Amino acid sequence: MVAFHFQSSSQAGWRCDECRRQGLEVRRRCGWLPAELRGPRRLVWARGRASTEECPKSLITPQSLEWMERFFAWKFAGDRRLEELDARLADAFLLLEAEWRKGANDEHKSS
Repeated sequence: MVAFHFQSSSQAGWRCDECRRQGLEVRRRCGWLPAELRGPRRLVWARGRASTEECPKSLITPQSLEWMERFFAWKFAGDRRLEELDARLADAFLLLEAEWRKGANDEHKSS
């Protein structure tokens, strides 16, 4: 869910090199730092129903990005049968579909 919302948000303030130059990696709890060097646990990023206590750039895994890519390919393909997917992928697709629909509903309400 964090990957979905982060990828669809402005990422301008979350560039690793700029963050390090400004000394923000501790405050933002960068996942590339050892746990003992990170700042205290607190909310560092939120959008929609997604939030995290760690920098979203370091939290999002390649697996999450792959599932998102596969979700969009599946979503816009003609044949969208969930029963042919493995359980973890189907679960990820259902979560992403719910977030997609919630976002579409929120856009219609604000128009």
